Amino acid sequence: MKNVIFIVLIFLFVQCTNKNDTVGYYFDVCQDLYLEEIKYPEILGDPMQMLKKDSILFINDYFGDSLIHMYNLNSHKVERKLVSKGNGPNELIPPLEIQYQNNKLWILSRPLHLLYNISLNEMSPLNSLSKNGVVKSESDCFVVLPDNKIVFSGFWDNRYAFGEISNLQSVKEFGEYPNFWNEESSIPQHVKAMFHQCRFAVNKKRQKLVSCSYFVLEIFDIKGDVMPELAFRKQLGRYTYDYIATEQIRTKMRTGCDPVTIDVVATDEYLYLLMQDSDNKKNRNIAVIDWSGEPVKLLKSGKRILCFTIDEKERKGYCAVEDGEIKLMSFDLDEWE
Repeated sequence: MKNVIFIVLIFLFVQCTNKNDTVGYYFDVCQDLYLEEIKYPEILGDPMQMLKKDSILFINDYFGDSLIHMYNLNSHKVERKLVSKGNGPNELIPPLEIQYQNNKLWILSRPLHLLYNISLNEMSPLNSLSKNGVVKSESDCFVVLPDNKIVFSGFWDNRYAFGEISNLQSVKEFGEYPNFWNEESSIPQHVKAMFHQCRFAVNKKRQKLVSCSYFVLEIFDIKGDVMPELAFRKQLGRYTYDYIATEQIRTKMRTGCDPVTIDVVATDEYLYLLMQDSDNKKNRNIAVIDWSGEPVKLLKSGKRILCFTIDEKERKGYCAVEDGEIKLMSFDLDEWE
């Protein structure tokens, strides 16, 4: 039997910022989520990402000997473990970043600066990592675009890099780092890169690329060989930070900053942002944003969601929740429409 966390559904108003303020979002509608536990057969260590293809959840887990789990939502079994931790064949060094595109699971080993893929056309125990090559030095995160294009973020003079998967060393930098804090213009670029590390999502149907960091949301138009063009940028919260810029760059958020945004998921219909709760920063809510960057509603979880994914066709969401132990949970999108 599945355990159900029942939260009474209510409609209320939540004000993250003043309605006329350009910082953050104001949500006219706020609803609580029904979260339903899925009995995961193994221990989840530290899930960093979650992707869904058909009935399979791909879980990128930082801890453990196996780093990527394939969980079948129909059979309730872990069907495969794709990558082991180590330096041998079919092994990688975490942390990893994963993306799904063109029927392949793309994997970036951040410490090794190496990009791999696994074909999902015919999954078998013999499927192995296919190495695409060395990526631009100091790459941090990535997303695969249509037409075999790719975008990275990293620790460079510009915020992003764009190019061909077949020519990873010839990517071209673009984009500016945020300067919303009045002292930020004098801070070194690599320090800004450390503080504003982002997550990507892509919408092939609308030809949009999304970048979301703790305090900044950006939406780009994408089209073939053309460099992504910034269409929308919003400061999600006020922030300040301290830093040490030696051989190893370190940044630390100062006390009093606004709630941060942790993750982003893109669907044909909406953007979904995983954001700290303004009243209890241990908890994280899901903000629903339309593709013009306007707020739709805030979904209050009452829980500490670590990562999540959305299946718009099946009207379901899935998430990893820290609740004493790490639990796999689901929620229905139809509950809040």
